[in-house]
Amino acid sequence: MKTNFLSSALATSALILIAGCASMTQAPSTQPSATVRIREWSAAYYAQAETGKGILYYNGGRHHFTISGGGIGGSGAQKVSATGKVFNLNRLSDFSGTYHGISRGLTLMEGQMHAKLTNQNGVTMYLAGETEGLASSLGAQAFEVNLTN
Repeated sequence: MKTNFLSSALATSALILIAGCASMTQAPSTQPSATVRIREWSAAYYAQAETGKGILYYNGGRHHFTISGGGIGGSGAQKVSATGKVFNLNRLSDFSGTYHGISRGLTLMEGQMHAKLTNQNGVTMYLAGETEGLASSLGAQAFEVNLTN
């Protein structure tokens, strides 16, 4: 009896956490400052390592950038192709930096991911994308983003 109650409590807690993360990774309905397109690769076994590249579409220009970083929570390996909206980007130089946030996703051959990441300049990216591989993620992320041109 105690085991069933404990299992039910843990399952309910996990669902509440996932639902909370889902609402936290939704972009506002206001006009974004810019948009991004990202391609990255990640591997995880409780800790994650990620690398990738992307394009920032800002003020009519295309600006390439690199991504490196990691996080906690998750396991497996996957390739991510994501697009997103960028908010609070007032100057191009504010885009580079260390982004922190949360992500969630499940990949069983093909899947989806969502993330909300904010850097030290207050720039926030809301990402949504397709994944390929075998992985799960629900946890904290930290990425170093650097403009390359």
